Amino acid sequence: MSKDIGKFIANNRKLSGFKTKREFANTTNISEATISRIERNIQKPNAETLKVFARYLKSTSLVELMVICDYWEEEDLLEPINFEEKIKETPVSYATNEKEFLNNLELSDKELMQQFNIQLDGEIITDDEAKNLITYLRFLRSQQK
Repeated sequence: MSKDIGKFIANNRKLSGFKTKREFANTTNISEATISRIERNIQKPNAETLKVFARYLKSTSLVELMVICDYWEEEDLLEPINFEEKIKETPVSYATNEKEFLNNLELSDKELMQQFNIQLDGEIITDDEAKNLITYLRFLRSQQK
């Protein structure tokens, strides 16, 4: 199977709410020129760049990015990677491990909403929905202690 790294990253950038390379560059502090070279398959992203991308690409994970860029072996994964152009679901837990997500519950509601662009049925949830979700997650966390 031929891997189109640039197309995969560009698709996930758009699915994660970044319509332009400039918008993604401003968020990640990685130059627009670098992002452009990566998306055009001129430059392979290094592992550190992928770690930064993974923080903001909510429709994929660091694991997928590392496999697609041949830093890790696909055989080591529990599930195969979907190379299709459209990804139907973008759960936050896919891009963020549970421990990291739960640790982030220590942030204020506003900080949490800014850090995670949570999507439901392909649309970013509203501020009110995000607040309700955060309240529910805090409740669940309190029940685990």
